[in-house]
Amino acid sequence: MKNKSLSVLILAFLCPIFVLGQNISITGKTNLPNALVRLLTYDEMFTCRQTKVAETHSDASGNFVLETEIKEITPAQIAVNLERVDIILSPNGKYNLEIIIPDQTDESYFDREQPSLKINTIEDGELFLQYTNIQSFIDGYLYQNFNSIYRGRKMYLLDTLDLQITRNFGKIENKYIKDFIKYRKAAVVMTANAKKTKTEYFDNQKVLYSQSAYMEVFSELFGSYFNSRTFNPKELRNAFNMGYDNFMTYLEKDDFLSFNQQIFELVVMLELQRLYNENSFDKDKILSYIGKIKETSDFMKNRLVAMNVLRNMDELSYNSDAPSFSLKNRLGEIIQLSDYQNDMVLIQFVDHVSPFLKREFSSLNELQKQWGDTIQVVTIATKESFDDFVQMFENQGYKWTLLNLDFNILLLEDYHIKTYPAYVILKRKGRIGMAPAPSPDQYLDYHVRRISNYL
Repeated sequence: MKNKSLSVLILAFLCPIFVLGQNISITGKTNLPNALVRLLTYDEMFTCRQTKVAETHSDASGNFVLETEIKEITPAQIAVNLERVDIILSPNGKYNLEIIIPDQTDESYFDREQPSLKINTIEDGELFLQYTNIQSFIDGYLYQNFNSIYRGRKMYLLDTLDLQITRNFGKIENKYIKDFIKYRKAAVVMTANAKKTKTEYFDNQKVLYSQSAYMEVFSELFGSYFNSRTFNPKELRNAFNMGYDNFMTYLEKDDFLSFNQQIFELVVMLELQRLYNENSFDKDKILSYIGKIKETSDFMKNRLVAMNVLRNMDELSYNSDAPSFSLKNRLGEIIQLSDYQNDMVLIQFVDHVSPFLKREFSSLNELQKQWGDTIQVVTIATKESFDDFVQMFENQGYKWTLLNLDFNILLLEDYHIKTYPAYVILKRKGRIGMAPAPSPDQYLDYHVRRISNYL
């Protein structure tokens, strides 16, 4: 009898876990065989930080399977190597899809062709299909009526939009999609009347952490909120300098913030990020105030947001820890970032030999001779291009270190590499000096010497 009671007690504790988690199954195919495939869900849409919830590799035919659990409708991305497609996941959803990654021959990141997502079959209560169709419909409607809405301020056309959506898609039952429509409309209202938008769409409204449309309007509406007439600049700075409690008490003089505590903390974090980037307030104090929200907020989601804000602000910032690496050189020897503890390092990321890059290497070679032992140059080449760079180094007599990225492609994400070539300056002990750094013909030498002289 005692064992039976114990079993019931254990199940009582376990049941909430099973209720929270819902099984997601994604079977897919890509045109890249043996590729790294990851499922990344957004923690929240304020910072857009992501968590990897599943990982696999496509097989020789490009097939893959991803499985995870979620407890609510969640924006996510599927990454094939470093290319990504967007998707909205629903609890208990089952997806069969194809992801096509185009050949990228253009060096410009902005001219790159984007990967495409094709849904073959989907079981999610028609959430994703309805979401994408309504998104396209709203985009088309707003484009078609752009002059009347944005210039003519004919806001009644938003009521017509509601009627058109109902006529084309029927009555919308899904709350996530209803919220999406609501805040797409809010973005339009904001262009004509920000005060009305704040009152009707945010005052005493639930914070929608997983809704991108909500957060986009939020960022536009409350960006530079500390510059409003409510706050005297001198008083604001004095309150800030007097400590967290004084600062927050001063901000509560704003009626909207004082009656919307959850939004209040988000507005503070949004504005503290702006002040941090503008270098107009004490940076250490800003970080400590956000840390205070992370530790003391009554809202668990706000604590998560605060933690992610701090992570974003620290990532690749000056004097932060640089992402480590362990890669092979031309001789097959393992070279690690920790090998350069006592040196400044210039990391150069490259992906293929080209006439442009050869000229850049020539300029870098001249600079490297001038720098001497001031800074160690390390070139990291992609797996596909490594042999070509080995040949180029041998032909040109370049003496600095050449490393093979090989399959360590996530290092490119860690350093936020979007275009090639890319440069990063590291201080001693593996700390960020400048990321990204400019190219040799764009004052790279100045910044190397500036950071070196500072050290």
